[in-house]
Amino acid sequence: MTVEIIAIGGYEEVGKNMSAVKINDDVVIFDMGIHLDRVHVHEDTDIARMHSLDLIERGVIPDDTLMREVNGKVRAIVFTHGHLDHIGAVAKLAHRYNAPIIGTPYTIALIERIIKSERKFKVPNRLEVLNAGEKCQLSPDMTLEFINATHSIPQSVIAALHTPEGIIVYGLDFKFDDHQIISPPPDYHRLKELGRKGVLALIVETTRVADSEEVKTPSEKVARIILEDIMKRPLEEKSAMIVTTFSSHIERIQAISDIAKK
Repeated sequence: MTVEIIAIGGYEEVGKNMSAVKINDDVVIFDMGIHLDRVHVHEDTDIARMHSLDLIERGVIPDDTLMREVNGKVRAIVFTHGHLDHIGAVAKLAHRYNAPIIGTPYTIALIERIIKSERKFKVPNRLEVLNAGEKCQLSPDMTLEFINATHSIPQSVIAALHTPEGIIVYGLDFKFDDHQIISPPPDYHRLKELGRKGVLALIVETTRVADSEEVKTPSEKVARIILEDIMKRPLEEKSAMIVTTFSSHIERIQAISDIAKK
């Protein structure tokens, strides 16, 4: 039995994440994201109407043409959370694979919106919901498990692919945060269990890890304290305040709303 990990996009770059894992003749794809910087460069272009090959040439989405050289059946397209650098290319690429799209309820809802806004391709793939703590059988030799994680977007998970050769863990993106308002703490217990069983491969993001002396991303609890400190005096003096952030940063938006009400 052979195991292959195919790095399609997101390696040595921030964005357009896409990987594939091949066990014998079974293949699982993880993520189909866009490169946000490239989108900003071409923001005058209606991406929803563009062909995938044009977007690949511009560096906006992963170049999945190399999958033509991979002999095997794609069993699933798996998404661990709903940020655009992980799901943004789903409407451009997923239709090429006769496989279901799997994600948590919130992630699937975001994917549905992307598919509805697509103007170039029809996306016939079945959408399947898998909650954190649940498993699903992808093939006789593959079982997918979602493990609860925390991130700046709700219902983020770490994916564990159970195979006869061992467990392959896909952890993009996450942070260990025990103090979020919306999301429960990460499932450390299950991660430790998988570690004791033995992980064959860990695919994990390391964005800016070499550019900072910090060893851990601060909790959203810290961010809330800083936000309140910044917002308190202006809100006492004025009746309104304009605050900008990522639309998908639900945890931060909730904190801003709570502070404003307070």
